[in-house]
Amino acid sequence: MSSLQPIHALSLDSVQQQAFVKLFQSLPEKPATTVRIFDRNDYYSVHGSDATTAAREVFSSVANIKKMGLEPNRLDYLVLSKGNFEILLKKLLLVRRYRVEIYVADGSVKGSDWSLKYKGSPGYLSQLEEILGEGLGASDETTPCLMAVNIKTDAVTKGRLLGVACVTAGDYQMSVTEFTDDDLLTELETITVQMAPSECLVPMSDSDDYKALKKVMERTNVTLTKLKKSEFSTEGLTQDLNRLLKFKENQQQDANAFPETRKDVAMSSLAAAIKYSALLTDSTNFARFRLSTIQADCFLHLDAAALAALNVFPELGDTTHAPSRSLYGLLDRCRTQQGKRLLAQWLRQPLRDINLINERLDIVELMMNNSQLRLQLHEDHLRRIPDLQALARRLTRKKANLHDCYKIYQAINRLPALLRCLGEADNATVHSSITEPISELNEDLGKFVQMIETTVDMEAVDRGDFLVKPSFDEQLQSLSEQLEELQSTAEKELNKAARDLNLDAGKTIKLDCNPQNGFFFRVTMKEEQSLRGNKKYTIIDAVKGGVRFKTKALDNITEDYTSTKSSYEKEQDTVVAEIVGIAAGYSECLFSLSHILSRLDVLVSFAVAAASAPAPYVRPVITEDINELVLKDLRHPCLEIAEGVSYIPNDVVFKRESSLLHIVTGANMGGKSTWMRSCGAACVLAQAGAPVAAAAARLPALRALAARLGAADAEARGHSTFMTEMLDTAAILRTATPDSLVLIDELGRGTSTYEGCGIAWAIAEELATKSKCFCLFATHYQELTRLASAHPGVIVNSHAEASVVSGQLLLLHRIAPGPALHSLGLHVAKLADLPEHIIDYAEAKQAQLEINLFDVEAAVESQESTEGHKLIVEFLRKCKQIQEETTSDETMMKKIGALKEELLKSNNKYVASLMA
Repeated sequence: MSSLQPIHALSLDSVQQQAFVKLFQSLPEKPATTVRIFDRNDYYSVHGSDATTAAREVFSSVANIKKMGLEPNRLDYLVLSKGNFEILLKKLLLVRRYRVEIYVADGSVKGSDWSLKYKGSPGYLSQLEEILGEGLGASDETTPCLMAVNIKTDAVTKGRLLGVACVTAGDYQMSVTEFTDDDLLTELETITVQMAPSECLVPMSDSDDYKALKKVMERTNVTLTKLKKSEFSTEGLTQDLNRLLKFKENQQQDANAFPETRKDVAMSSLAAAIKYSALLTDSTNFARFRLSTIQADCFLHLDAAALAALNVFPELGDTTHAPSRSLYGLLDRCRTQQGKRLLAQWLRQPLRDINLINERLDIVELMMNNSQLRLQLHEDHLRRIPDLQALARRLTRKKANLHDCYKIYQAINRLPALLRCLGEADNATVHSSITEPISELNEDLGKFVQMIETTVDMEAVDRGDFLVKPSFDEQLQSLSEQLEELQSTAEKELNKAARDLNLDAGKTIKLDCNPQNGFFFRVTMKEEQSLRGNKKYTIIDAVKGGVRFKTKALDNITEDYTSTKSSYEKEQDTVVAEIVGIAAGYSECLFSLSHILSRLDVLVSFAVAAASAPAPYVRPVITEDINELVLKDLRHPCLEIAEGVSYIPNDVVFKRESSLLHIVTGANMGGKSTWMRSCGAACVLAQAGAPVAAAAARLPALRALAARLGAADAEARGHSTFMTEMLDTAAILRTATPDSLVLIDELGRGTSTYEGCGIAWAIAEELATKSKCFCLFATHYQELTRLASAHPGVIVNSHAEASVVSGQLLLLHRIAPGPALHSLGLHVAKLADLPEHIIDYAEAKQAQLEINLFDVEAAVESQESTEGHKLIVEFLRKCKQIQEETTSDETMMKKIGALKEELLKSNNKYVASLMA
């Protein structure tokens, strides 16, 4: 039977069912994002609405749901095998980002007393490791990170101070920061994107700040968990940190010596995270953690909208990681699990330090140019490296076994060959940043290798067994000799039986041993007749394969052998525990080695992705000059590898004195959005230290990259397309600086034409003249092309080329200077096979509207409409003033609406015709 099918039904009588239903209904209320599971020893059950959730996750169907209890208290339930239970846990915690509660019966399996035994959430998996082992989340791109946020509002200035703490138990890392933020919490969103927490803890509150915090976590897909405010108390925190933190040899053994502890609000968040993740209940966490400050300014600022717009990662739940779907999928040629995790981190945290970027690029360029070195590392050395980070963590938690130690031993043994391979490159950057650190760690790990060679039975390893050498321990040696002696005695019994039955020992009669029967003899069915009537032998069973039987003497040998083997295994467990305890002392070295090897893995992965591309990649030139950004023959790295695509490259040129902001027009599907996404992707890759899909790339180390591409309703949050893009754009306007890149596509579509055009005009002008950032601004508002005349040398027009040949639209996918001369929407409608009568009617209506608009514009330009024209200009000026003075987006829209109503009430015919 498939492990994905239910194998049990609840074996409860009607009284027991009613008792359970009553107990289940008495449990405290919970959100739908928490699933309760009941452990029934050899299977599990899920009830009520949770049964529907579980059925859909595991079986993609609710057909397996059954009913228990009596009317009117009937209760849905679903039974899960252990395999199904594990599938459900991983899907709930790692994909859905739900919480899980596991209840265990006290006493009998059918007992009615249940207690909550295990809890798990996306940021806290350690309790569930007891059930699923250390592998929970191992295939995920990130080590689960738990974030906690507390907000302190100044009663006088109304400013908000945020304290953020992140705990990554898998890496033994604690990091904190404190900062002031705006009412949209844009800085918090940047840090959330960089740290990629699975879960965020906040104190219970209904304030506007916490509503804004909830929106940030929704945008970044982080599970939000509310705790009592008392959980954010720092009472006793210093003592807790003194136990958890790892101090240097000469460092004062006091947590207060760390400068981070002076950040009071951040420390309150850290206190909540430590309590929630129960770090102090596991002594293996003591003296392991490092405390540091989150350095958000070291990395390119990206928000959730930019990550989504540029397809940096595959959509949540997409496990295919197809190269054409995301930058992560494109670049993930990593051979190690730790490499995959680091790649995800680098894409969330592109660097701003030019020297660090160039250090990565030096190594990638070497790998790109040296195909032999690249292939040796990728196809041979790196693919043999296990997940050293996970193995080191198993050592520190005393959960490792001899097999784990042997895997580490194998990895260390491969280091000399890896070092020789890297040494042949004769590259200074490779030597200082990779070869030399690995070489030093290899020396430090030399004694680990000696210990494994001294203690592990290598002959047994060849047979697939991981045992301690008997000669390593006197007690083991003695027990081993006893086992060998009993084996020899059993073989003598075989010879004795062979003579008695006139059979050939080892051929027609054989000696076997298994855990169920111990030692026994076996003959084929052909020889079975020699046993008939012989009372010396006891037949165990007779099957097609032969007859198994034994003697009283063999029974006695089995009894002694089983007892001796049990003693041997206990002694071996004691020795293994000692070996693992000694090996745990090398965990720091192993963590460091894992980090360096994962770094090498990602850099090789960059080179492999570039080398396998359909057209050459180029090393980007990163400069401190924020006056230009030039990308020649730029391509989109994901789209160019899509099947059946012949990609047409385009240039992107920003010059501060001539082309700071591009107004991009042209037909739908003409390539505007792809061009913009290509530019954003190139900047992310360049600052992550990866080559770029272009003929040449010269760009500054940007501080921030903001993108608002594509229309999307946020129905779950009650936001329309227009509200969503206004919120995103408000955040962009507040954070854009001269060293930022901003990508905006089709702004203002969710409202009336003139209102949308006015908003788009004001925002584009603000970005070009006040923010002075590099910006690609795509629009269908042809009026915006006039901005180039209003701001020469700052704003320029670009368009996606298209032409109509014999009535057919031809999209050229080339970006050229100047505005698009025609709107080609009707031709796109023809491509979509709209009915011909609809197209004809649309053409006639378009002509009519264009004539009316021409008349209006002519009237506006006439002398007699001077007063109306002034009113419109004054209206736009006031709109811009409201936008500058108002911090709340909702208030801004209300004020603009009221201003519009005020003008319309004047009954001015020009205002009425233009503003209606």
